[in-house]
Amino acid sequence: MSEAQRTDEIQGEILHVYDDIEEADNNLPVWWLLTFYGAIAFGLVYWFYYHEYGIGKLQPQKYADAVAAAEAERSIVTDESLQALVDDAGTVAAGQEIFTAQCVACHDTKGQGREGLGPNLTDKYWIHGGAPTDIHAIVTNGVAAKGMPPWAPILGEQGVKEVVAYVLTLRNTEVPGKAPEGEPWEPGGAAGAADAAQTADTE
Repeated sequence: MSEAQRTDEIQGEILHVYDDIEEADNNLPVWWLLTFYGAIAFGLVYWFYYHEYGIGKLQPQKYADAVAAAEAERSIVTDESLQALVDDAGTVAAGQEIFTAQCVACHDTKGQGREGLGPNLTDKYWIHGGAPTDIHAIVTNGVAAKGMPPWAPILGEQGVKEVVAYVLTLRNTEVPGKAPEGEPWEPGGAAGAADAAQTADTE
């Protein structure tokens, strides 16, 4: 085998030569060693931080937390958020289907009310407050004293919002029906009457 040709200085002992390729026993570069040991240190810190002690949150947990936060934010009900649903034709249509299936027995087909049962929903008079959040509270919790069941367990939050959106389209349509009951309510009127009504009904 011919003598190996080299242009660099060999710093370590030559261990093997094969096809003019020399394998020397050189020290590894400092940057390589730092990278290697740094990776080991990082792995240990990562393991204890995320897995052993659970100080940090892994991606699945971060995702679950983000979804929960988004759901919580979406579940916040305001007059503005409920009123905005009136402009969503799909939501109103879904609410109308629910109303037709569940509510006409007491409130009649157009929300005009039935004697001895549900009040007229097409005028400006409301027994427990006419703010969107009042209507939402009534549909959600029902009115035990009036024989109205809580609909939230049956419809779910989305279903409640849909039927509230539809009911909001009925107000002030003045369909001939049951005589007005309660107090007149105009847009911008104070909400909260429904909460008081719920308290009174359960006492």
